[in-house]
Amino acid sequence: MKNLKKIVKAIVPVIARLIPLKKQIIFSNFYGKLPGDNPYYIWQWAEKHKIQSIWLVNDLKSAREEYAEYSFTKFVKYRGIGALMALSTSQIWVDNVRKPWIPLKRGNQLYIQTWHGEPLKQIEADAISSLDNLYLQWAKNDSKALDYVISGSDLSVSAFLKAFWLENGKEKILKIGEPRWDLFNNLETIDFSVINSTLGLNSDDKIILYMPTFRDPKGNNNAIKLNFDELISLFDSSYKLILRLHPNISHTYLHTNNSRIINASKFGNPQDLIARSEVVITDYSSSMFDAMIANKKVILLAKDLDQYLNNNRKLYLEYKALPFPKFYSEDELRSFIVNQFNDNGMFNYNDFIQQYGFVQEYHATEKIGKIILNKLNSTGKKKCI
Repeated sequence: MKNLKKIVKAIVPVIARLIPLKKQIIFSNFYGKLPGDNPYYIWQWAEKHKIQSIWLVNDLKSAREEYAEYSFTKFVKYRGIGALMALSTSQIWVDNVRKPWIPLKRGNQLYIQTWHGEPLKQIEADAISSLDNLYLQWAKNDSKALDYVISGSDLSVSAFLKAFWLENGKEKILKIGEPRWDLFNNLETIDFSVINSTLGLNSDDKIILYMPTFRDPKGNNNAIKLNFDELISLFDSSYKLILRLHPNISHTYLHTNNSRIINASKFGNPQDLIARSEVVITDYSSSMFDAMIANKKVILLAKDLDQYLNNNRKLYLEYKALPFPKFYSEDELRSFIVNQFNDNGMFNYNDFIQQYGFVQEYHATEKIGKIILNKLNSTGKKKCI
């Protein structure tokens, strides 16, 4: 049976090449997760413009139930035969991670790689020692196929050039900001009623969001465990603490009946949580840059910095060069909250934003949309590349 599936998967893309390309966009998010991250916002634009879309997801039932009202979208099983057919016949591809399997791209197809955040941790070609050979082969094949990589800063432009094997392809990197940042434009106009209802918040609750970087659920994650009850007690009663941990480990680190602490680890879109928050506490996550662009108070707590750097990937910047208040123990963090939290001068990121050329125009989705429309409206030979 396995051999038969392999044969079918090899034949389908060949047969599909005989079918004219369809004016549709195929989306994927983190290897088949439900719609989210940068592709989500491009999809919202596509739906608004009545462009046919396909999402490759692992959980078809949940996707179809949650997004039943989306008239121009179809959900297809990630890595299934239908996904191969859709990739082979859709004119536009949008993804935020590498495609572990990819049919031969056709000449008039367009592949937009949005990635999933401004990289602080080294990635791809810069992190070869921490990646297995199979993934590296996927990554190299993916880089050969992509037409554009979306960047939000000079920091990521520099990283992508080398890490994506694009030293001779700088024109493929579009420094236009990240689509997920567009949400942060005019925050005061956002209707947070759905978030408030989902998480049991009052409209006047102030939110502290704790969102550490992803850790291996099977590893030692004690560094992200805090005394959450004590932490929230340092703030006045108008504040609540929202935890955004990996769903596989959140239950291990949350043992409290404190009504001021909310576990949002299974909440859909982290950008919505950042937008709703006053303060974001993280360690090595690129969410620090999202929160910076959203003009939130960002605090870094890195209890295991040396261990993390030794056992994981190195960073593109010295940790001490980051513009946020940073602490290496809970005692240091508590002291800061008590004595300096209300000093807004501690949360001034302007020099850093200018130094690393972070984009603050909030029009990335619109600009990508124009590229997509130009491609969908173009004609050209549909040949192999």
